[in-house]
Amino acid sequence: MPAGGGDATIPRVNSDQTIAEALPRLYRDVLDALARLEQLGPMDDAARLRSEAIAEYSRAWDLKCYARLEALLGRIDLAARTLERSRRPRLA
Repeated sequence: MPAGGGDATIPRVNSDQTIAEALPRLYRDVLDALARLEQLGPMDDAARLRSEAIAEYSRAWDLKCYARLEALLGRIDLAARTLERSRRPRLA
């Protein structure tokens, strides 16, 4: 965070975006990824990950929160891709 408080910016997203602008978009991406994971079937895993996302989003909106949500999105995407790959028919 910059010295003196103020709104922190997120360099990897857009240098003009504040946390308050970027976090809702990232959280929406997390929720969309969770919906995709739920469609693939592992409801228990999706429910646990959804609880993590809600808890994280409910904390202080800062760069740490952004980084944790970004990491969570990566875990959700990886789980969904792994499930999709495991369900593809294999050629002999």
